[in-house]
This record gives sequence, structure tokens and C-alpha cells, in this order.
Amino acid sequence: MNRLRVPFIRDGLIRKYGHGNSSADALKGLKLLDVGCGGGILTEALASFSADVTGIDPSEELIAIAREHVKENCLLSQRITYKIETIEEHSARNQGKYDAVILSEVIEHVNEQETFLKLCIDAVKPGGSIFLSTFNRTPLSYFWGIFLAEDVYKVILKNTHEWSKFISPQETQRIFETNDCKVEQLKGLLYLYSPWNTWVWTKSTAVTYIQHAVKNCN
Repeated sequence: MNRLRVPFIRDGLIRKYGHGNSSADALKGLKLLDVGCGGGILTEALASFSADVTGIDPSEELIAIAREHVKENCLLSQRITYKIETIEEHSARNQGKYDAVILSEVIEHVNEQETFLKLCIDAVKPGGSIFLSTFNRTPLSYFWGIFLAEDVYKVILKNTHEWSKFISPQETQRIFETNDCKVEQLKGLLYLYSPWNTWVWTKSTAVTYIQHAVKNCN
């Protein structure tokens, strides 16, 4: 998925902050927060463009994996900070700190989704960005994201997802607008199973999607 979401995030920030091209210094000087960073796959990819990235996750095991892996790259390790924290804990101490907050494949695992997204927004500077990717809640997303992924192809563990926690882009847009943010971009993604085994862009957001929202400067 990094093949699609990383350029989406990078290019969205380049357009906003005018850092120029997609070189290794494209995000230099920007402070990013990766919420629910897990083992750091997305965190490291964003840091490779010279951003200073903080990755948070409540799982001690996953943060330990992320910290161990980043040791293999001295340059990245200087730009990345991993913390065993929830967004509730982190946002309370870091109001308005970040140029961008990223929550990728996270909100569909959260119970209080509106509160969770608000806390992510609170950590963003006025004028900063929020990038969100997740599953839509449609019959097609159940078929594609649960039945095929968990039961047929078994590319993820059984019971990883609950369809009732999938959330539509209309719902997230409402939460963004309620919290003084505007959605600037919305794109659909789709995972193609065997024999392709790859992520592709699609005009439809019926299965998965990614959004770029911007916090107002008030």
C-alpha cells in the first residue's frame, strides 16, 4: 500500500508547503505524526523524505519491532521518534504541534471514531493536514475486505476487521467539517488479489479510500 499512499501524502504536502519536487528532501523541516504506526512501515517511508516523524502506538510489541528495524538505517533513526502511547495521551501534550497527522488503516479498529479523529485533528497546526485511509462501509467492502481478505485468500488474519466499524468518506467528511477542517482530496484504492497481489488507484471509493483534509487557520 505504501506504493500509493506515500506519494499521495508526499505530494499533498509538497503542494501545500511548496517544498518543490519529490526528492529525498521533499518534506524537510516538516513535523509529522503517524498514529497507530505499528511496526513503522509508513513511518520510515515518510522519514525517507527528510521529515521528522513521530510514530505512536499503544502496542509495546509493535513499537519494539519498529525501534529495532529503524536501527538498520542511521539517517532514518535520527528523524524518527517512536512512543508507546495512545492518541488520547499524545494529543493532550501536543496540541497544534504537527504539520500533518496521518492515520492509515487505523480508524476502522476504533470504537469512538469521532472522538479519535478529533484528537488527531487537535494535534495538527492551524493550516496543517490530516491524511486518513480506511475501509468504506458498503456491501462491496465487506465482500472485498473481509470475505476475500480473511476467508478466501487469507492475506490477513481472521476477525481482523469488523464491518460495523468501517466508515464512509461522507461520515469522515462530516467529522472533519465539524472540527473546522476541509477535505481537499479523496481517492479510491483497491487491492487486487492473486495473481496480481498489488494495490491500484480506482475511481470508486466503495471499498477503500484515502482523504487529505486541511485544518482551517482560524
